[in-house]
Amino acid sequence: MGTPEIHTLAEAPWFIKAHLATALLSLLIGATILLRRKGDVTHRSMGRAWVALMLFTAAISFLIEARGRLSLIHVLSFVVLVTVPLGVVHIRSGRVQHHKITMLSAFAGLVMAGAFTLLPYRMLGQLVFGAR
Repeated sequence: MGTPEIHTLAEAPWFIKAHLATALLSLLIGATILLRRKGDVTHRSMGRAWVALMLFTAAISFLIEARGRLSLIHVLSFVVLVTVPLGVVHIRSGRVQHHKITMLSAFAGLVMAGAFTLLPYRMLGQLVFGAR
């Protein structure tokens, strides 16, 4: 079936809008967490929100298909669905360094996925930069 061709974000299906919104929120919250003090109540609260947003963003990405199939970028979504819960397990088990590495890796994956989606031949790249 595939995702229909769209020319403006307003034409996009709900799942593309939701994916974009949660990805941008994940980027903002993730960057804020990285810049703030670690381990306090605010860090934990923001971290819980970030985990929920990342998992939703990754899960909903599987509804976005190009030419009726998933693309290689979906590998990052699968990785997020594994690494983010693993990061939670690490911190709950007291493995702070493992938690840090896992969550930094997930954030880096978010940044990489965002960069890939802005390529001129991808849907978002075409919407943002007007390339057709």
